[in-house]
Amino acid sequence: MDEKQNEQIKAYYQKFSDKTKFLKNDYYVLQKENGYTSPPSSMPAHELKLLREYMHGINLKQLGESLPNNKKNMLLVRFLKGRRNQQVNVHTKVRDNVIEILGRVSEVGRDFTALTTVTERFWIPYAAIESAGVPYGISDMPNSHQQVIYDESLRRKLLTEFSTTLLKNDVIRRQFYEETLEVHLQSWKGIKIRIYTKGEVYKGKLVKITSGRLTVKGRKGNHTIPMDEIHLIKRSTPLQLLPIFIRWLKESFSRIWNK
Repeated sequence: MDEKQNEQIKAYYQKFSDKTKFLKNDYYVLQKENGYTSPPSSMPAHELKLLREYMHGINLKQLGESLPNNKKNMLLVRFLKGRRNQQVNVHTKVRDNVIEILGRVSEVGRDFTALTTVTERFWIPYAAIESAGVPYGISDMPNSHQQVIYDESLRRKLLTEFSTTLLKNDVIRRQFYEETLEVHLQSWKGIKIRIYTKGEVYKGKLVKITSGRLTVKGRKGNHTIPMDEIHLIKRSTPLQLLPIFIRWLKESFSRIWNK
């Protein structure tokens, strides 16, 4: 598009009244891509974004009232997706106690969430969660930019090769499809975990997940646990701190030698 034509289009939108000049503020943004055809609304972009969030909240409330058995899961999914890769504190029921877990939201599934810390990873079924919130002192802000790098190449692949692109990338696939805990744990076979149920704590290596049951191999043999009885799954990885400790030692000795 030449400069003269660009100026003509700009002048065309600039003459709109305050009520209809929906492209005046977003003119250059919309002109960056040739793939855009027309704006989705006559509102400015910021007003449209606020309206969409409000409508989505109202729709979610109505769905929750119509489907009370699914209300808790739907609200938790909405909250946790907005905090992906950020810190949250979750109060969850483990056996007969309610404990608080502080961690970064790494996965948001259909019936569970996964939180990670420096040395631990937690899988928490929504059924066991009493409440979830933002830790005091941490700003509550959206983080969609942290979920996946959405560039022109990825955009084109999603438009032309949607299924192939999703199959090759688990992170992108989880943006579109919410996995159940049973499906998600299939990719974690072979790791050592600790499983908390209402009456017992099981430790061992995850060996099998089939038909709503999880099997771990411990020192005393295999234990099969129904998925709906699980309150919490925990994986401790203290060796993750080893590279950090080694780097700290190197930096400390380096400062001493330089002196």
